[in-house]
Amino acid sequence: MAEKVPRLVAHVDVRQLKLDATDGFLLTRIDGRLGKKELARDTGLPEFQVERTLEKLQKLGVIEHIDPSAPPPEAAPPPPVRDRTQLPQFASIGIDPKYDPKELEEDIELSADQKKRVLDLFYRLDDLDHYTLLGVGKEADKKTTKRAYFELASLMHPDRYFKKNLGSYKGKMEALFGRITEAHDVLVDAAKRLDYDAYLEDVATTKGMEAMLERAVDESRKAAAVAAAAPREMVPVARPASIPSMPAQPQGPSPQELQARREALAKRLLGGQSVRPPSAASIPPPSVPNPMRYSNPNDAMDALKRRYEDRIDNATAAQARRYVKAAEDALSKNDLVAAASSLNIATKFAPDDTALAMRYQEIKNDADKLLCESYVKQATYEERSHHWPEAARTWQKVAKIKVGDLHANAHAARCLWKAENGDLHQAAEHAKVAVAADPSVIDHHVVMAEIYFKAGKTASAKRAAETGLVLDPKHVVLLAIQKKATKV
Repeated sequence: MAEKVPRLVAHVDVRQLKLDATDGFLLTRIDGRLGKKELARDTGLPEFQVERTLEKLQKLGVIEHIDPSAPPPEAAPPPPVRDRTQLPQFASIGIDPKYDPKELEEDIELSADQKKRVLDLFYRLDDLDHYTLLGVGKEADKKTTKRAYFELASLMHPDRYFKKNLGSYKGKMEALFGRITEAHDVLVDAAKRLDYDAYLEDVATTKGMEAMLERAVDESRKAAAVAAAAPREMVPVARPASIPSMPAQPQGPSPQELQARREALAKRLLGGQSVRPPSAASIPPPSVPNPMRYSNPNDAMDALKRRYEDRIDNATAAQARRYVKAAEDALSKNDLVAAASSLNIATKFAPDDTALAMRYQEIKNDADKLLCESYVKQATYEERSHHWPEAARTWQKVAKIKVGDLHANAHAARCLWKAENGDLHQAAEHAKVAVAADPSVIDHHVVMAEIYFKAGKTASAKRAAETGLVLDPKHVVLLAIQKKATKV
């Protein structure tokens, strides 16, 4: 039997659903013929991310899984004529507006619909790749890409609204036109497009890993709470007040004493005649002390506590084994992030298992390395494209994993400084780490001085420049910063 493939469910309005950009991107590739492996190859997304996204879409009722050899469904009504003015790239994303509705109240020479389109697109630029921005598929040829570009650019080009009052929208439209033009220039150039597709694959990989790690952290937190609460909920730690204290019961007569009493009673009843000793078969076996009977309630409560503790230990051990098995399955698929996540949860149920903790740390290190490699490739492309805010965020993720890493901190500091609205306090902190890691690198001192000067801290900028000038007394940039900082 052929493997079932996903197909879109007719008449579902995805705009009413909470879908992210990856969900929308995958939706554009689902045609009722491609399976998850083909979708992963076509979109550049990792297979585990495609599988999880398909599960999400199926639960939301957006797709269904069908036999590819089954007859096609009845023809759906033809789609409405494509209206580029409605920015159809958002129809497949279905997320709420990100702008402040008060921005629509600005008194300028744009209609309400035009304002909404500009704000909608401007505040979602970070969520849209070049393909989605232009509204084309990954298979679009050069001619199709150019046509889509000219259609959208004609709506956003500031020259179209020459001599009109655009207010704050003018800057937004210029930024939009710049990104639309960048998308066109990349997608019509074969080499640039190839690099960009590799970048999208890195982004999708890291997003999938991040989503998995977020779920793992949440599940780990819940597991730790369950493991910690179990003894308090299940194990009686003190004798209930309703059970009164009882003195220890005296020991009863021995079996020999009971037998002698029976023989004396029988002799009296028979008029003094002796009684034949009973056969060995008729003598009841000596009584065996019942281990479930205790001389006092405290002993009973202690035994009950031990039984509950054994039950808890068995239950938590079973939970730990379940997550270890999940980790082994993930490792068999070379999914290090899923394996590390499962082992992390397992350690919550077996906190004293040193071998398990060491195994988790080993796999976590491998997963962190894999994640960092993907981040670095992603950040390098963003930095090369002068997408400073995006590059800064990605480098900071690397620095968070590789604490104290010179390379990650130096790049994070530089990108935050270059970004138009970068956090200069964070930039200075990253620069300090880079300088401390290797004070002999002149560029670290240059970035530190530039950050301080941009932040208006001229005294600190001057000191940073002077420190760098010790290494290179003729450095042009540092001399300029020193001069400017002295004049202020």
